[in-house]
Amino acid sequence: MAGDGGLGRGGKVRFRILGPLEVWTGQDWSGIGAPKWRALLGALLLSQGQVVSTDRLIAELWGDDTPDRAVNLVSVYVLRLRRLLADPEGRVLTTRAPGYQLLLQPGDLDADSFETLAGQGRSALAERDPRRAADTLAEALALWRGSALADVPPSALVTAEADRLEESRLTALELRIDADMGCGLHAQLVPELRRMLSDQPLREGLWGLLIRALDGAGRHAEALAAYGRAREVIADELGVDPGPELQRLYQAMLTADATPARQPVAAEDAVQVSVPPARQSADAAARRAGPRSSSQRGPAQLPADVADFTGREAHLEQLRRTVSEARRRDSPAVAVAVVAGAPGLGKTALAIHAAHALRPEFPDGQLYVSLHGWSEQPVPPGDVLARFLRDLGVDGARVPADAEERAAMYRTRLAERQMLIVLDDARDAAQIRPLLPGTGSCAVIVTSRHRRSDLVGSRLIDLDVLDEAEAAELFTRIIGPERAEAEPAAVRDVLGMCAGLPLAIRIAGARLAARRGWSIRTLADRLADQQRRIDELTTGDLAVRACFQVSFDALPRAAGGLDPAHVFRVLGAWPGPSIGLQAATALVGEPEGPVADALELLVDAHLLESPAPDRYAFHDLLRAYAVERARADEPGQVIDDAIGRVLDWYLQTADAAASVVSPHAERVPLAAAEPGSAPLAFGTAEQALGWYELERANLVAATCEAAVRDRHDVAWKLPVAAMNFFMLHGYRADWLTTHRIALSSAQRLADRQGEAWVLNNLGVLHGEQHADDAVGYFEQALAIYRAAGDRRGQAQAANNLAFSYRFLERYEEAVAALLDALELQRHVGRRYGEGVALCNLGEAYLELGRHDEAIARSQEALAVVREIGSTRMEGYALYNLGRANLDLGQSAEAASLLEQALAIHRAVGDRSGEAQDLRHLGIADVRAGRLAEARAAWVRARSLYQGLGEDNQAADLSAQLEKLGSSGC
Repeated sequence: MAGDGGLGRGGKVRFRILGPLEVWTGQDWSGIGAPKWRALLGALLLSQGQVVSTDRLIAELWGDDTPDRAVNLVSVYVLRLRRLLADPEGRVLTTRAPGYQLLLQPGDLDADSFETLAGQGRSALAERDPRRAADTLAEALALWRGSALADVPPSALVTAEADRLEESRLTALELRIDADMGCGLHAQLVPELRRMLSDQPLREGLWGLLIRALDGAGRHAEALAAYGRAREVIADELGVDPGPELQRLYQAMLTADATPARQPVAAEDAVQVSVPPARQSADAAARRAGPRSSSQRGPAQLPADVADFTGREAHLEQLRRTVSEARRRDSPAVAVAVVAGAPGLGKTALAIHAAHALRPEFPDGQLYVSLHGWSEQPVPPGDVLARFLRDLGVDGARVPADAEERAAMYRTRLAERQMLIVLDDARDAAQIRPLLPGTGSCAVIVTSRHRRSDLVGSRLIDLDVLDEAEAAELFTRIIGPERAEAEPAAVRDVLGMCAGLPLAIRIAGARLAARRGWSIRTLADRLADQQRRIDELTTGDLAVRACFQVSFDALPRAAGGLDPAHVFRVLGAWPGPSIGLQAATALVGEPEGPVADALELLVDAHLLESPAPDRYAFHDLLRAYAVERARADEPGQVIDDAIGRVLDWYLQTADAAASVVSPHAERVPLAAAEPGSAPLAFGTAEQALGWYELERANLVAATCEAAVRDRHDVAWKLPVAAMNFFMLHGYRADWLTTHRIALSSAQRLADRQGEAWVLNNLGVLHGEQHADDAVGYFEQALAIYRAAGDRRGQAQAANNLAFSYRFLERYEEAVAALLDALELQRHVGRRYGEGVALCNLGEAYLELGRHDEAIARSQEALAVVREIGSTRMEGYALYNLGRANLDLGQSAEAASLLEQALAIHRAVGDRSGEAQDLRHLGIADVRAGRLAEARAAWVRARSLYQGLGEDNQAADLSAQLEKLGSSGC
């Protein structure tokens, strides 16, 4: 059978779980957007190539809160993952009763590579080759990008495996440090071990390594003090003495003290003895030595940590790694981490939470300032420097007046200190640069509503909204688990309207916490009104509107004089879920360059998102704010003109795409495009279908908006232009929604030709599933065409009417209608319609068992459609010929014809045609004894039918696959 690319043609897919879950499909590593997809893929990856039952996957994804259609949802998620993995035929993510299996090769999973390298490092250490051990273990540890499975929703399996992997990481880290000590790097390891112990104070292996490192660096007294500190920490936390390994190490140091030429204690030199009472004074001295640095602390200005801080594990790890790794490498450059994000995403909370976690690494203190960068009066850096200098012990009278001299003194004061500086709510790089230390002993965390691409050497931590699990956890912490568990549906509704924005979730939770008499449903109902939603999200001094207003008021003008605030407001009037650059250019009515500049400025200010190049979307609550600003600040005529331009652009571009997807089909009558809003052009059907797919939701939104604004010409023509796309990709719900609107709009315009066109399309939609309804639509269309004397329209409607007879199994009537339609098509000279009628005749004769006539008509059709170059209809003519040969027992000839049809339908993006080609190819393969090939064809066909919503066809193929399985394949 013909292939369709992807993994089946030599592609390679790999996975990473040592950090956020990521997939490599030959181009780049990419994350997985939907939490449920991550959960499903995580469960398969953690099962190490074993088959995972559907029941177990359901338990992993939903626990005890299983939805009614869980089995179907799992199938959908598997389909989506296969698309993401470029694995359409399921060769990597396979279907295996009673569930699914992920087939991995060596090296496909980073966790497996880590375990292999860690084992090799352990062996090298046992063979007393510390250099090889250190290199191998460092290579293993470099595979880690954060906490294992960081963004996979927690479950019993995920939590257990993440804990196991973390333990493996720490063990490998200890082995690497041990190997480095074998290379004589004792002194260099001391800072790293101290930082690790700040996170893992009860890990005795780390204490032992620190003691050995200090002792090996000639710091014997500090090594003894470290043992005392370890004993103190363990006793305080657990109420016990250190374990025998640490006690042996301590005794070995004491024994070494008594030798004339003392040597550092190695791990194998320790002997197992209990600590004698005579040495208790030494323990006490060590304990006294431990906390001595606490009296040397400098400023400790961090605001209080957030008590109910939730989620953001991956971002926290990224922050800590940015700061810690730069200092671990003894880099002369200061580590700068910039936390950027839209208003209300919790940038300050994340920065402060991370700063508290990092405090042990900065014993000389922490400085904090809010720069009020997005207010009307940002704090000048010179004022901040003066305050910081006083905080660092400079007498106020000695603080220089000149800002540059203040900065120089500030850098001098910090040069020998280990300090963490938090610069909250920065406006731009000019406000930040004077406040940066000059040496790598310090680190800086910046928060900003603007992506700071102009701050050299900084690392960006770009925040997004909370995922479903994180949002639910935060909300539950605020209102209490009992209350949340009592109304799970209302909780989901409230969180849906908060759209993952932490500020909105906190406000909603705080309102409920302060109103014990309210049910959660009460708040959900109040938030349901989009026009009042932002008003409702206010409590005390917290308000979503005020948060957005600060960023909006601070917008500068973009290059070219186009006001980005105006663009923001006009975008708010567009009801679609996203917008591309060309559509936005039509909406704004300005040249593309200035519009692009304004859009990117809004993205940088986090007032707009850019999920893909030249693609833009609002966060849901920012959309509501933009709508509010549009109504308040833009004249009604400006908005009407803007929406009119973009509706015309969508209609013109949809028609241009239709002319490529179905070049021989009738096209809706259109006026010429307005200057400055030319539609897109498409070179191939694949490009046109790709645009339709990308814009599908916007096409529906544009149809609805056109009807609301009395642009009924657009409201009926746009769905008609997009009809072949809806049909080819199986989007029946969108097809029905838009065409119902189209029918109403055509009738309101009294456009009888348009009404007949829409009725005909509705008949095609209902043809396969509700054939009785289809007949009614076609008969209405025929009556209108006859009254208007439109023979071309009559021919088309008659052709489709015959097609619906086929689904009613009224095949003789179908043949009679098709012969009439064929005569009409030939009379008006419409060769494409003639080819369609011949194709349909061939299929009708097949259903009647009249194979000779079916072959004759299909061959006639093949000649016509090849003459006019209708590739898609050529595929259907070949399919009919393949079916006829299959029925006549000529399996080899049938397979050849069906493979030709399959290649065509895949090339033109006709999923329905591809599914039926594969279905009959499977039959041919079974008859030829090629059971594995038959299974592959039917699995792919079933997947296509599921995607098209044709559940009966998918169920029938499932039954066929079950029978095939019982045959031993």
